[in-house]
Amino acid sequence: MMANGDIDFNSFKKLLSFHEDANTNGIVLAGTTGESATLTKYERGEVFSFAKAESKLPLIAGVGSSSTNDAIELIEIAQKNGIDNCMAVTPYYNKPSQKGLFLHFQELSKTSANIILYNVPGRTGVDLYPSTTKQLSEISNITGIKEAVDTSERFEELKKIKSERNDFLLYSGDDPTFIEFMRYNGDGVISVAANVIPKQIRELSDLCFQGCFDEAEQLNKNYLDFFKLLFTEASPSPCKYLLEKMSLLENNLRLPLHPLSEEYREKIYETFKNI
Repeated sequence: MMANGDIDFNSFKKLLSFHEDANTNGIVLAGTTGESATLTKYERGEVFSFAKAESKLPLIAGVGSSSTNDAIELIEIAQKNGIDNCMAVTPYYNKPSQKGLFLHFQELSKTSANIILYNVPGRTGVDLYPSTTKQLSEISNITGIKEAVDTSERFEELKKIKSERNDFLLYSGDDPTFIEFMRYNGDGVISVAANVIPKQIRELSDLCFQGCFDEAEQLNKNYLDFFKLLFTEASPSPCKYLLEKMSLLENNLRLPLHPLSEEYREKIYETFKNI
């Protein structure tokens, strides 16, 4: 964001180049770290269009909403801009039942987009149960899930779903535990930390794909404190502070988010420099 609250497309272009240089596997546009909750539908469309024109990286459009109709409209906006892979967080605040969640994603699947489910109960107040994910995985264009529940029981249940549909992709939504997630046939991580240290997260992912989980776990110990500090205050405030220190953007956010408070800045920057 610029100081006046407008989207800073010059900085956005620098961020896209930053990820291309780091060999990032793909970008989620207008995800949580992209301040999706304060973007209008028109602005999301601008973001989708700009990224499609400026980057060669695979793109996933964030289309989550607490309104099913709005989510469908965002999917249509993404597809008009040439992006068919869409990630939809569970509807937040209204806390639908499992039946409501199934019906919501079923409606989204009636578009021609590829739908990635996103389950993050700590933010949305609702948990998409594996039994509901199993039902949804039977819909061909619901192609995977980003899962932020970080228990071995949840990983095991998702692994069973994948065993019945091998092309159903499992993405971790929790940086500290994503290597353990990968042991359960996970397909990668949609990462907060990778906004700041993409090369390191790519290295960890590659080790997992090579089956070198113990090596990845050992290396990951260097980053665990950093992962925690990225949530010192509401994300993406810590990320934006560090990206400004890297001269990639201006540290502006839209209310109710705000720049990282002064008392946290020195610790997170020193931890970042020592990675």
